[in-house]
Amino acid sequence: MNRAVLFLVGEGLKAARKAFPRLLAWALALALTLLAGTALLVLPPGGRPGAPTTEALLLATLSPQLSEREINELAWELWALPEVVQVSFRFPGEADPLPVEERALVLLLSQPAQRGVVQEALMERPGITGVRYLERTLKPPPRLPALARVLALVGVVLALGLTLVLGRESVLAVAKGWGKALRLLLTAGVAESTLRIPFLVVGAVVGLVGGAVYVGILWGAISWAGHYPQVREVVPVLFQRGSLATGLGLAVGILLGVVGGLVGFPGRRAHS
Repeated sequence: MNRAVLFLVGEGLKAARKAFPRLLAWALALALTLLAGTALLVLPPGGRPGAPTTEALLLATLSPQLSEREINELAWELWALPEVVQVSFRFPGEADPLPVEERALVLLLSQPAQRGVVQEALMERPGITGVRYLERTLKPPPRLPALARVLALVGVVLALGLTLVLGRESVLAVAKGWGKALRLLLTAGVAESTLRIPFLVVGAVVGLVGGAVYVGILWGAISWAGHYPQVREVVPVLFQRGSLATGLGLAVGILLGVVGGLVGFPGRRAHS
């Protein structure tokens, strides 16, 4: 970027200070657009929750003589059984799914009818001192009404429209604040593509500010919702993709800002 372009960018940023309230409103509308888009992406499909499911478990108590390596090998061997979905380790004192006083393995079965086959296989393995069976009912996570996603979509459309309108009006206000100098540059034959650069930079800065506001609200919401397990059940993606949402939010914010700067540029006709 040569000195002339840097000079134009500096002058454009100076002119932008005169339109600060409009630019701030634009940045807030942009953050609102990002929040509405995030809500649309993370909200689960609506409708009634599914029926409760039954989880079948076998708790295998381990001999104190088994080494960590032997326990690990035993766990992988049991996990290879077609009737076993998952194998996890429990230390003494843990209480999920039952209180254990010795080291144990918890086997999740594919279905309760597989209990006999797997229990017999466990009793044949050396190092297993006892086996207990239990079933527990799991309630499906709550689901939001289908209307929630419709409202989120409407919110995205309205917020995006507001962002583009405010972007155009804000860029026009910056151009007006630049005044005669911009008109002189236009009539002097300076390439329109060159004169667009300061407005694109202003848009990118506004987009970055809007993205930063979005990120702050996003992580504030994640921190607040983290204290409520029911929220985690409804929108688990929000907690699993927070870092990805941060990066995308900043990138999309800057992109929307640049688009606003592109759309709002007055052009030669506006000054003819």
